[in-house]
Amino acid sequence: MDLDFYKKQAIQKQKEHKKFLDGLKKKPPKNLDYIVQETHDEVFEEIDCLQCANCCKTTGPLYTEKDIERISKHLRMKSADFEAKFLKSR
Repeated sequence: MDLDFYKKQAIQKQKEHKKFLDGLKKKPPKNLDYIVQETHDEVFEEIDCLQCANCCKTTGPLYTEKDIERISKHLRMKSADFEAKFLKSR
């Protein structure tokens, strides 16, 4: 598998992908979760995440305020301290 090829393709089509994703945000189908899960399953039958790891290398996890509150409470920290120590803003 030529990962450099796929990376170049992703960069070349970045504007097209953004436009597509923005369109999905405006009018998501009722069964979007099922479509995404089905697509995920199809893709990962072909791609070994442990060999690629591009998602983990390029996209960090997103935390909601509720996540931050829950995790900081578990760690016995103030939310602001948790954010300062472990998270970075985008």
